[in-house]
Formats: sequence, structure tokens, C-alpha cells
Amino acid sequence: MSENTLPALAVADIIAALDGVVNSNAEEFGTTKPLLQCITSGVLRGAAVLLGTPESAQRDKGEYADLIKKLLANDIIVLVLGYAEEVALDAGLINKEAKSLAGAGLERVCTLADIPPVLPLGGLENVGNVVTITTALCQDSGLTVPQLPVVGVDAAALSAQAVELGNTFAGLGVDVYAGVLPFEGSAEDVMAAAGLKKDAPGKFTASSDLGELGDAIVTGIEQKRAALGI
Repeated sequence: MSENTLPALAVADIIAALDGVVNSNAEEFGTTKPLLQCITSGVLRGAAVLLGTPESAQRDKGEYADLIKKLLANDIIVLVLGYAEEVALDAGLINKEAKSLAGAGLERVCTLADIPPVLPLGGLENVGNVVTITTALCQDSGLTVPQLPVVGVDAAALSAQAVELGNTFAGLGVDVYAGVLPFEGSAEDVMAAAGLKKDAPGKFTASSDLGELGDAIVTGIEQKRAALGI
């Protein structure tokens, strides 16, 4: 691991890094408000949490990395756990120099906060940190989880563990985007067979084409922003 590559971050680490973009004369330290300000101003369009289970290795790492790069180019900051962190690390995306792959807004945030555009959260056992961050965003913004321009992504196979995590995220109100291996029939049939819940507050979108999935994520985040008038 190079000196420009971050180890797994705790919630406190992320909040401390965000203090790097705070205007000390006008803003509060130690909260998610700097991130919220970046999102509401349009400097960042939103955030994506990418998960990966051991079965995710069935998906080509290059495709997976390209999906992350698409999100970065659209000013979407990315947090990774599990296999998704391995993909991002191998592709050099957790390196601070990777900010050159980001859109102008995300690149500026990375420079001010001295962080890479992809933030590592460690193994899947740390998924609770995502809940903590999301809860803090709601408390600091006054918004509900479904209103936040934040999404969950599993870019690989729908394993039992991935389905459980997807249902957890959707149950919180986070929209979930699932990349699945080539399949026959409709995406709805595949999701139903996998056990993804249809009545969750967050919605599910599935595709075997990660380029198509990336476009759907960008569109979904922009729709969230439009609904908030930002």
C-alpha cells in the first residue's frame, strides 16, 4: 500500500476529513454538514456505496473498475466495502492521485480534504458504518433516507449475502442497483427469484450490463436531486 493509499476508514475518520472543506468562519466542525453542502451546491452530485461479496469475483474486475470510474467522472463520491474495496485498490482508485479521474467538483473536494475519490470502509462487517453515516446525514439535513442522493450498489452476482445486504439497504430507504451475470427473462423475474423485496422503501434496479447500470445510477441520483430542487 503506497503512502497515498488510505487504510479502511471509520466514521470518525470520514467526518474529520470532511472538516478539510469547512469554512472555519461560518461552518460547524465534526458533522456531515460539509458533505451536505457539497451535495446541495452541486459540487458533488451524490454518493454511492459499493459492496462486494466473495461471489463478486465472478465479475470481471475491469468492468467493475470502469463502473466506479463512471461514477467518479460524474462527481459521485464512492465508498467501498468487501470485494468492491479490493477492486478499487487494485485499480488504484483509493490512491489520492486518482482524483484526476473525477469530475471537477469531486476533484476539488478531494484536493481540499486531502482524500482519494474512493473511500475504503474495510470488510462487509463494517456495513454498519454506512447506516451510521446515513443516519447522521438525515439528522444534519432534516431529510429522510429515501430523499438523500445516496445509493447502494452490488456490481456482481446476487449471492445470498448480497441479497441480505441489498434488502437491508432498501429497507432503510436506500435505492439499490444490482449488477448480475447475464440472465434470461426480465430483471424483475431475476430479482424476485433472488428474494429481493418489492415493497421496501428503497427501489431495486438490476442489469447484466455494468455500463447500463452506471447510467441508471447517475440518472437515479439526478432524479433525487431534482426532487429536492438542488
